[in-house]
Order: sequence, then structure tokens, then C-alpha cells
Amino acid sequence: MIFYATETEFKQAAFNLVARLVSDKASKVIATGNVADIGEECLGYLEEVTVENQLSPVTVSAYLEIIRSENELISRFFGE
Repeated sequence: MIFYATETEFKQAAFNLVARLVSDKASKVIATGNVADIGEECLGYLEEVTVENQLSPVTVSAYLEIIRSENELISRFFGE
């Protein structure tokens, strides 16, 4: 069982977990050769909400940047 010292630590862990889950799903879409635009949009929104809640967006931003980069590569490759 995991215990958090503060509610803020719990919220941070929750946002990071959701970002990982969204990124995992987006990565599966990308692996099929498709653009994961919904995943990118979701991570962008999650990043905004993280900041609004005065939490660190570092992990969410990292996932967002990875998905954004992969989406750009696919778009350029297929000329979209």
C-alpha cells in the first residue's frame, strides 16, 4: 500500500499516473502508424489543469512532448 504525506503529493501522483496512462494509449495509436491527436490534446489539457492546481507539470509535459514529437514525425512522413 502506498501512503502519501500530504494531499498535494497524492494529487501529484494521480496526475502523473493519468498522464502515463494517456501516453501509453497514445503510444499504441502511434505504433499503428496513426497520429494520436486526441492523446496529445488530452495531455495538453492535463498539463494546464496540473498548473492550475499548483502542481508540477514536469512529468505531464514530458509525456506531452514525446507524443507531440511522434505525431509530428508521422504527419511529416505521410504529408498530412
